[in-house]
Amino acid sequence: MEIGERLREARESRGLSLESLQETTKIQKRYLQAIEKNEFQVLPGKFYTRAFIREYASAVGLDPEVVMEEHKGELPTFDEESTVQYSRVQRTKKEATQKSGPSSRVLPTILTVGLIIGLIFVVWLVWQNMSGAEDANTATENGSDNEISVPENSESETSGDQDDVEGNEDGNESEEPGSEDEPAPEEEEETPAEDKEEVDIQMVQEGTGSFPEHTYEVSGTTERLVTIQLTGRAYMEVKAPKNGEDLVTAKEYTAEDSPISLELGDKDELYIKTGNAPGTTVMIGEKEVPYPNPEVSTQKLLLQFK
Repeated sequence: MEIGERLREARESRGLSLESLQETTKIQKRYLQAIEKNEFQVLPGKFYTRAFIREYASAVGLDPEVVMEEHKGELPTFDEESTVQYSRVQRTKKEATQKSGPSSRVLPTILTVGLIIGLIFVVWLVWQNMSGAEDANTATENGSDNEISVPENSESETSGDQDDVEGNEDGNESEEPGSEDEPAPEEEEETPAEDKEEVDIQMVQEGTGSFPEHTYEVSGTTERLVTIQLTGRAYMEVKAPKNGEDLVTAKEYTAEDSPISLELGDKDELYIKTGNAPGTTVMIGEKEVPYPNPEVSTQKLLLQFK
């Protein structure tokens, strides 16, 4: 019995329709039908195929790991998809190389010549500025050699000042600068540094099964900014609130799409569904939301902000 027929029989034995299964798993009906017919080429990718089958099996009461193991020969592997993608890249590079003509070789030469001319022009400008600065310094030095005339009455004023100083020394009547009555400068009060927000993440409910959903309460932050970082490929779905609008389109993402920043504004709930929990890191501010069992690939997070 093929895996699609086995899943269909399990669904019908529970009296479930494709519409109700679509509501439970959030997988489109046409993908569910393709799984039951073993038409995996209809699904958006090899990773989606395995993730959707796990979700389908869990929803109809089967153990996903057992089903995947018993029918692993029918399922596509990631190596096949990587080989196809690699071949496409190589073919594209080859076509681009063939299309490139003599113009592609002439353009770098033109750019190099233009760069050399630009550098020569810059050096010439710097040399001109340095020559002008030297001329200005020479004129300043010549001006400093001119004699300075002293007014005739300057000597009398200087002698009078000296007499006043001598009189103060004889009578010991000179006062030290700065009176004792002057108030001491007030010490500036240190302004205490603003307290930094301390994000607190507490688990309210730990999920179970092959696709567990974990609920967390988040407090201690006014800026509801969530960052998702990926280290590999992951099917991901993000909503706010759980049954609300899509903040991230449900599809497969890679490390090149990371990080993904989400500003919730006044939304109090965020729902994250991932098919690669070991390669998905969820951060609130500078604090990471932990997975209770990081070895399970398919997991869901429900973050409730207080």
